[in-house]
Amino acid sequence: MGRTSPTFVALLHQTQEYGAKFRRVLRRDDRPHFDRLFHQVRYFTPAAMYQCHDNPMETILLTTHLAHERCIAAIEETLRSKGHLPPEVEAPAEPGELPFAEG
Repeated sequence: MGRTSPTFVALLHQTQEYGAKFRRVLRRDDRPHFDRLFHQVRYFTPAAMYQCHDNPMETILLTTHLAHERCIAAIEETLRSKGHLPPEVEAPAEPGELPFAEG
C-alpha cells in the first residue's frame, strides 16, 4: 500500500522549488541566508512530520521562528554570562512556562 500524503521532506522540497524564483532574484549575499532557513527547517523534521499539517508553509515558518528563538537565547545566555546583557532584558522563562501567562 502506498502513502496517501507526501512526507514532510517531500513537501519541503516542493516548497523550496516553489521559492526558487524568489531565491534567484535575491541579492547574491542574501541567498546563503535563504538556503540556511531551509537547512534549519530540516533539523525539526521529526516534529514537523508529527504535526502533519496540510499547509507545509505554516510548519516551515514555525520551525524557522523556533530556530531563530534558539539563536537569540544562545546569544542572550552568552551576553548574560559575560555581564554584557542590559538589566532590562529579563531571563528566559522556565521550560513549559509561558512568559506572557498571567498567574
